[in-house]
Amino acid sequence: MRLAKTTVRALSLALGLSGACAGDGPSGAGADAGEHPDGTGGTGGLPAGGSGGAAGSGGAAGSGGAGGVSGAGAGGAAGSGATGGSGGGAPLSFECDEPLPADVQAPSPSWVNATGNLAGMTSECGNLGLVSAQPCSKLVIAGVAKAGLWGTLDGGQSWSALGRGAGSAEITNRVSAIVYDPQHPATFWESGIYNGAGVYKTSDGGETFQPLGDVTHTDSVSVDFSDPERKTLLAGPHEATSRLFRSTDGGATWSDVGAGLPESAGYCTATQVLSATNLLVGCAGGGIFHSSDGAGWTALGSAGVIPQPLHASDGAIYWPGSQGGLHVSTDQGAHFEQAADGALAPSIVGPLQPAELPDGRIVILGQDHLLISADKGQTWQPIGEPLPYPGGGYDGARGPAYSAHTKTFYIWRWDCGDQVLPDAIMSAGFDYTTE
Repeated sequence: MRLAKTTVRALSLALGLSGACAGDGPSGAGADAGEHPDGTGGTGGLPAGGSGGAAGSGGAAGSGGAGGVSGAGAGGAAGSGATGGSGGGAPLSFECDEPLPADVQAPSPSWVNATGNLAGMTSECGNLGLVSAQPCSKLVIAGVAKAGLWGTLDGGQSWSALGRGAGSAEITNRVSAIVYDPQHPATFWESGIYNGAGVYKTSDGGETFQPLGDVTHTDSVSVDFSDPERKTLLAGPHEATSRLFRSTDGGATWSDVGAGLPESAGYCTATQVLSATNLLVGCAGGGIFHSSDGAGWTALGSAGVIPQPLHASDGAIYWPGSQGGLHVSTDQGAHFEQAADGALAPSIVGPLQPAELPDGRIVILGQDHLLISADKGQTWQPIGEPLPYPGGGYDGARGPAYSAHTKTFYIWRWDCGDQVLPDAIMSAGFDYTTE
């Protein structure tokens, strides 16, 4: 099954475009997002929705990738699968209508401002929460607290509001995750904290959104993509101990399955559904826990983690540490080992989001550069120019997200003010085929 061409048109219409040409830029305008609330981001932060996924490279038709969050693009050969980020399920292929364009020239490797008309937008603490690359087009999505999701097709020169179709719910939360359906990438889930519902879903590329059940204030959402009906979801409540929400009916209803998680584990907010009977949750103090039924949870012995993991195309799982660093599993989550320490990969209040390139290499955020590994994190090398602002801390760089359709990395940052920063989103070109 391949993604219908109507998906690309749906994405364009959601951005307010008259046609389906992905090269046309949206004509967005800023919107007043409302008053600044009293709440702050808190120590739990805003974990990203797993990794920036990678588009499937050339090869035999039908080659597989991983399903999940922030995917980067379509497959390289006809019918090949694009790899994506975490969010659930065994490795799956993004079934895009078109392969990755072969003649795309990467932009300059210099970091440039991609904030566009989002700069100065009225928001709140945690203002620019997440940047995510849609896996089957050049669409890039940014989440602005109290102002919803915004999309760009021109690399951030202009951004247009999503969720403006008739009957759409209004998203006002501080986005914490975006999870794309690998078989239908115009379908994706959004989670967020404070303000409004905790999980939303769209089936039309972001033209309309609907809240799922009564769950609120969630740091993550993860979906069982091994089930064609997408019935099992996990959502991690923000800064909560011994609480975790599971749905077995596609998000219509939720139940708390976190009673078996010890309070000493700290905030258990990062989620990874591998299947309905293979559930993982990451805790800031107690590391990663596994359950087959949501009733009993077994510690896997890792150090603390909190942002969303990357479930890579080869089945490896990369989970950022709550005190920095990165932990990797090569046996479908049975065991985790440290692949980077906090001196290499900084601790961040908010998303530290690994990305997978089309060739399978993994990219993380370092102190002053992006770092790349071709051996499952055994060794890391800096790539590109120095970061425009340092990674780590409360208001440092977050990311990265990688758009394989435009060969572009994105990083972002926030602060606790009531407006989006003038340089909240930065981008730089990187050609994975030659670098």
